[in-house]
Amino acid sequence: MRLPILSVLLVYSISAFAQNSKLNDTSIKLTGQMRSNLIKASKNNGKLDYWTRIKGHEFEGEMIEHDFYAAKEDAALIKWAYDLTIAGVKNKTDIISLYEELKGHKANNNELNYIDYAYHKALEKPLMKSIAYE
Repeated sequence: MRLPILSVLLVYSISAFAQNSKLNDTSIKLTGQMRSNLIKASKNNGKLDYWTRIKGHEFEGEMIEHDFYAAKEDAALIKWAYDLTIAGVKNKTDIISLYEELKGHKANNNELNYIDYAYHKALEKPLMKSIAYE
Protein backbone atom coordinates (compact mmCIF):
# COMPACT_ATOMS: atom_id res chain seq x y z
CA MET A 1 0.00 0.00 0.00
CA ARG A 2 2.86 2.38 0.76
CA LEU A 3 4.51 1.94 -2.62
CA PRO A 4 1.57 3.27 -4.70
CA ILE A 5 1.19 6.25 -2.35
CA LEU A 6 4.92 7.03 -2.53
CA SER A 7 4.83 6.69 -6.30
CA VAL A 8 1.95 9.15 -6.57
CA LEU A 9 3.75 11.59 -4.26
CA LEU A 10 6.95 11.26 -6.28
CA VAL A 11 5.14 11.91 -9.56
CA TYR A 12 3.38 14.90 -8.01
CA SER A 13 6.69 16.30 -6.67
CA ILE A 14 8.42 15.90 -10.03
CA SER A 15 5.51 17.57 -11.81
CA ALA A 16 5.51 20.50 -9.37
CA PHE A 17 9.29 20.87 -9.72
CA ALA A 18 9.05 20.86 -13.52
CA GLN A 19 6.35 23.53 -13.51
CA ASN A 20 8.34 25.66 -11.06
CA SER A 21 11.47 25.29 -13.19
CA LYS A 22 9.56 26.53 -16.25
CA LEU A 23 8.37 29.56 -14.31
CA ASN A 24 11.94 30.37 -13.22
CA ASP A 25 13.40 29.92 -16.70
CA THR A 26 14.93 33.24 -17.74
CA SER A 27 16.30 32.08 -21.07
CA ILE A 28 15.38 33.99 -24.18
CA LYS A 29 14.83 32.80 -27.73
CA LEU A 30 17.01 34.78 -30.12
CA THR A 31 15.10 36.43 -32.93
CA GLY A 32 16.72 38.11 -35.90
CA GLN A 33 16.17 41.54 -34.34
CA MET A 34 17.64 40.43 -31.00
CA ARG A 35 20.70 39.01 -32.74
CA SER A 36 21.14 42.28 -34.58
CA ASN A 37 20.82 44.28 -31.36
CA LEU A 38 23.33 42.07 -29.53
CA ILE A 39 25.84 42.34 -32.37
CA LYS A 40 25.37 46.11 -32.43
CA ALA A 41 25.85 46.32 -28.63
CA SER A 42 29.06 44.29 -29.00
CA LYS A 43 30.71 46.83 -31.33
CA ASN A 44 31.83 50.46 -31.28
CA ASN A 45 31.86 50.98 -27.50
CA GLY A 46 28.42 49.41 -27.08
CA LYS A 47 27.31 48.01 -23.74
CA LEU A 48 28.75 44.56 -24.61
CA ASP A 49 31.90 45.81 -26.36
CA TYR A 50 34.85 44.63 -24.29
CA TRP A 51 37.28 44.68 -27.22
CA THR A 52 37.49 48.35 -28.22
CA ARG A 53 38.75 49.52 -24.83
CA ILE A 54 41.67 47.06 -24.86
CA LYS A 55 43.00 47.89 -28.35
CA GLY A 56 46.78 47.84 -28.22
CA HIS A 57 46.78 45.85 -24.97
CA GLU A 58 45.17 42.61 -26.16
CA PHE A 59 48.03 40.39 -25.07
CA GLU A 60 48.56 41.84 -21.60
CA GLY A 61 47.41 39.61 -18.77
CA GLU A 62 44.28 40.05 -16.68
CA MET A 63 43.16 38.13 -13.62
CA ILE A 64 39.88 36.31 -14.16
CA GLU A 65 39.77 34.40 -10.87
CA HIS A 66 42.13 33.93 -7.95
CA ASP A 67 44.60 31.77 -9.85
CA PHE A 68 43.36 32.12 -13.42
CA TYR A 69 44.90 34.69 -15.73
CA ALA A 70 44.15 35.28 -19.40
CA ALA A 71 45.17 37.74 -22.08
CA LYS A 72 42.90 40.79 -22.14
CA GLU A 73 41.57 39.67 -25.51
CA ASP A 74 40.51 36.34 -24.01
CA ALA A 75 39.19 38.05 -20.87
CA ALA A 76 37.02 40.25 -23.11
CA LEU A 77 35.52 37.12 -24.68
CA ILE A 78 34.88 35.60 -21.24
CA LYS A 79 33.18 38.77 -19.99
CA TRP A 80 31.09 39.05 -23.15
CA ALA A 81 29.90 35.42 -23.06
CA TYR A 82 29.24 35.67 -19.32
CA ASP A 83 27.12 38.79 -19.72
CA LEU A 84 25.14 37.25 -22.59
CA THR A 85 24.38 34.19 -20.46
CA ILE A 86 23.37 36.33 -17.47
CA ALA A 87 21.16 38.40 -19.79
CA GLY A 88 19.26 35.25 -20.78
CA VAL A 89 21.03 33.77 -23.79
CA LYS A 90 21.20 30.31 -22.24
CA ASN A 91 21.86 28.40 -25.45
CA LYS A 92 25.62 28.03 -25.85
CA THR A 93 25.23 27.39 -29.59
CA ASP A 94 23.56 30.81 -29.93
CA ILE A 95 26.44 32.45 -28.05
CA ILE A 96 28.99 30.77 -30.30
CA SER A 97 27.14 31.74 -33.48
CA LEU A 98 26.82 35.34 -32.25
CA TYR A 99 30.56 35.43 -31.55
CA GLU A 100 31.39 34.01 -34.97
CA GLU A 101 29.12 36.56 -36.63
CA LEU A 102 30.64 39.36 -34.56
CA LYS A 103 34.24 38.40 -35.30
CA GLY A 104 33.69 37.17 -38.87
CA HIS A 105 35.44 33.83 -38.40
CA LYS A 106 34.78 30.38 -37.02
CA ALA A 107 35.59 30.12 -33.30
CA ASN A 108 38.79 28.18 -32.61
CA ASN A 109 39.23 25.68 -29.77
CA ASN A 110 40.60 28.27 -27.33
CA GLU A 111 37.70 30.63 -27.99
CA LEU A 112 35.22 27.77 -27.56
CA ASN A 113 36.87 26.87 -24.24
CA TYR A 114 36.59 30.47 -23.00
CA ILE A 115 32.95 30.65 -24.05
CA ASP A 116 32.27 27.36 -22.28
CA TYR A 117 34.06 28.61 -19.14
CA ALA A 118 32.03 31.85 -19.08
CA TYR A 119 28.79 30.02 -19.80
CA HIS A 120 29.24 27.61 -16.90
CA LYS A 121 30.39 30.35 -14.53
CA ALA A 122 27.28 32.38 -15.34
CA LEU A 123 25.04 29.39 -14.68
CA GLU A 124 26.84 28.66 -11.38
CA LYS A 125 26.42 32.17 -10.03
CA PRO A 126 23.18 33.58 -11.45
CA LEU A 127 22.92 36.28 -8.79
CA MET A 128 26.33 37.73 -9.55
CA LYS A 129 26.08 40.93 -11.63
CA SER A 130 29.02 40.23 -13.92
CA ILE A 131 32.64 39.18 -13.74
CA ALA A 132 33.27 42.21 -15.92
CA TYR A 133 32.74 44.47 -12.93
CA GLU A 134 34.73 42.61 -10.28
